[in-house]
Amino acid sequence: MNLEKLQTLDKLEINQAREVAISMLGKKTKPLVLQQLKLDIQNAPTSVEVSRIMWQVYLSGTGLGTIGSAWKKHYNTA
Repeated sequence: MNLEKLQTLDKLEINQAREVAISMLGKKTKPLVLQQLKLDIQNAPTSVEVSRIMWQVYLSGTGLGTIGSAWKKHYNTA
């Protein structure tokens, strides 16, 4: 994941932040999880929320996510 893009998501206009975030999602992501992430990004009310979602994706992908967190449960049930 491109950290430079990730660090600027919260400063972008909401529609641009959504487009950039969706383009950053990895190909290793399970199809159902990918679909849920895209839906959550599209429904995010602000670019700050888009940024938060993508930071969670980044942390989870690098093994720094919290085991048993509500966020992980949300996507594991997708």
